[in-house]
Amino acid sequence: MTVELSGTVTAVGGREISGDLAQWFEGRGIDPVVPKKYGVYGTISDIQFPYYVGGEHVSTKHRKEPGKTFWQSGGGKAFWNYDAIKLTDQPLVITEGELDCLVALQCGWPRAISVPDGAPNEKLEEDRGTKYDYVYNAEEDLADVKDIILAVDGDRQGGNLLHDLALRLGKARCRRVDYPDGCKDLNDVLLAHGVEGVHRVLAEARYCEIDGLYRMSELPPVPVREIYDVPGFEDIFRFRLGDFSVVTGIPGHGKSTVVNHLICSLVQQTGFPVCFASFEQNPQHDHRRNLRQWFTHKLVEHCTDDELLAADQWIEDKFRFIWPSYDDDPTLDWIIEKIEAAVLRTGVKVVVLDPWNEIDHRKADGDSLTVYVGNAIRLLKRVAAQFGVHVMVVAHPTKMRQQEDGTFDVPSLYSISDSANWANKADLGAVVYRLDENLTLFRTLKSRYHDQIGRPGQRKMSFSNHSGRFHVQHEADAFLD
Repeated sequence: MTVELSGTVTAVGGREISGDLAQWFEGRGIDPVVPKKYGVYGTISDIQFPYYVGGEHVSTKHRKEPGKTFWQSGGGKAFWNYDAIKLTDQPLVITEGELDCLVALQCGWPRAISVPDGAPNEKLEEDRGTKYDYVYNAEEDLADVKDIILAVDGDRQGGNLLHDLALRLGKARCRRVDYPDGCKDLNDVLLAHGVEGVHRVLAEARYCEIDGLYRMSELPPVPVREIYDVPGFEDIFRFRLGDFSVVTGIPGHGKSTVVNHLICSLVQQTGFPVCFASFEQNPQHDHRRNLRQWFTHKLVEHCTDDELLAADQWIEDKFRFIWPSYDDDPTLDWIIEKIEAAVLRTGVKVVVLDPWNEIDHRKADGDSLTVYVGNAIRLLKRVAAQFGVHVMVVAHPTKMRQQEDGTFDVPSLYSISDSANWANKADLGAVVYRLDENLTLFRTLKSRYHDQIGRPGQRKMSFSNHSGRFHVQHEADAFLD
């Protein structure tokens, strides 16, 4: 696509393109008629690209060949070929330079513009200086553009420009081009593959990736998370790393004792360490005594010194405790900081917060308890998923229905203080209920993934005061009324 030349080509406004400049354009595969149409003029040593906005000249960009040297005259900060933005019913092509813009225009994409000053050496997450003023100066005209093709260079700096433009223009409406092997820009494509190649590259531009929005084939792989059984509870309550669980029950019905049994059984099965944030059980007295008893199967006063030494070594190796000093307020943020340290430094795989109501809850002004609890659970679930640990919360119910004989109905997850989020957001949810002095009910009420972490169901267990352990007495298939 070339024309016969005789010395010069007259550009817009009577300005001329010298013969050597016309030949230079031809050598780049560009018909000199095209730059002439868009006002380009000058000589090979001073190629001039005038910038117009609304028909008004705002600046001129100069390019010197050979050597690819640039300079600017005039202070206007704008896209080159700015007024093409106002064309409608076709994508807006943005290139990294005027030459690539001319290629797009020549190949049948009239709504093409160029950035004025190339690509940055680094991504500019935040604005520094005036680098992207040309974008902000065009905001009003760009507002109604639905489809933007970013045809920037396929090198590292071009990648920086792609990132910065998509960030400022909005990724949802931006597409990016993929160049054929051996090509880094539209001009390379034109020289290697012709007009059809340029058209294909622009037409097949794909949308910029947006975190959180995927086709099925683009979704990140689901992490493989280990699942662990506790003897007697295999089909109703399984510990999966990365999950969030909640256990509730009437105060005094043995929630903490049941949880201790589950956790100790898990440690015995797996060998990995766990972390307790148990603010109603002093670690050095209550928790130590209970763990010693579980390990030895004996009351502490019946243990030999060697048995106690073995139990204490087990506790030292397998358990970590989050416990505030007198100067600390155990806020949720404070606890999460300690959880992260326990995971990173000691490799704990399960964290137990017991009980929820002993945490220093500080909700933001204006937040309801429902909003606060929802946000808190979301933070804990994020910690569980990010670090691949199981987070378990023991929470007291506040909605308890009492019968005429003074007993209470079996609570549900919706009975927990402050919010229905406990039932809605937990991966696993269970209730502990003491049926009589010898028999305790453990009921799984919520299981988000029945085929993996257990189905809703229940167990009846008896507790041995001597061994500190529960023993499954009866497998009940039907819920109690």
